[in-house]
Amino acid sequence: MPDVSLHAALGALLPGIREIAGPSVELRVEFALVDGRVTVFANELRAAVEALVRNAVHAMPGGGVLTIRTEHVEAAGAELGPVPPLTPGRYIRLTVQDTGRGMDEQQRVRAIAPHDDETRGLARVLDTVRRVRGALWLDSATDLGTRAFLYLPILASSEVARRTVLLVEDESAVRSVVRRMLLGQGFAVREARDGETALRIWQGERDQIAGVVTDIVMPVLGGRDLALALRREDATLPLLFISAYAGDLPELLEGVDAPRQLLVKPFTNDAMLSALRGLLAAA
Repeated sequence: MPDVSLHAALGALLPGIREIAGPSVELRVEFALVDGRVTVFANELRAAVEALVRNAVHAMPGGGVLTIRTEHVEAAGAELGPVPPLTPGRYIRLTVQDTGRGMDEQQRVRAIAPHDDETRGLARVLDTVRRVRGALWLDSATDLGTRAFLYLPILASSEVARRTVLLVEDESAVRSVVRRMLLGQGFAVREARDGETALRIWQGERDQIAGVVTDIVMPVLGGRDLALALRREDATLPLLFISAYAGDLPELLEGVDAPRQLLVKPFTNDAMLSALRGLLAAA
């Protein structure tokens, strides 16, 4: 069975997805920043995705929003819901989400039943995920739309292509939240509680670090001084600052050249994704 880049494979399917969606459905595509290689036949992936898309469009007879999303997840092997149960490991989760009429619990369970004659192509999807040791799950509620999750195991060889983000934040709660956001985008994460520790990590692992996400006001060595030290080593290293002191931006970031950006706490996963995407493209 061949291994493929999931994002490249999905990109090739987008024209067909747009055709299935039709003019009354808005299509949104939200790919994780880091791709993943998966083992699947292209025709089976196409059939699975198109089945999920047709279900979503069928649930929105008056139009709506169809979202195709990818994110990285780590399974511990005790997750409830996915069929068949996930084995421990790393997956890239493909979500097909609609804003349609949704399903009650009985309808949702029946829809994912492998031998239900009323299933709209989902039996074939289940056959595909079983062959690749993946899983399928539906999350739905009446009038609240449906999210269909397709879990595909990421090949171990994808690890060499993973990019690392250096996360520098002295507040453990904030650091934990941002870490989860970065992991969901497919990044490996190295963590530091202050700029001095971060600088040591950078000096030892700079070839693996794609960018730095750092607080500005920290003990020992603050974010601005850390950034200036890093800039002397790498003039194009992407720097994403996170701070609650947005009003003092000119002073806090004085002398730090682009590519850099500031996110004001609290911020959403989408805001961080957008900022990182722009910074990595600029670099």
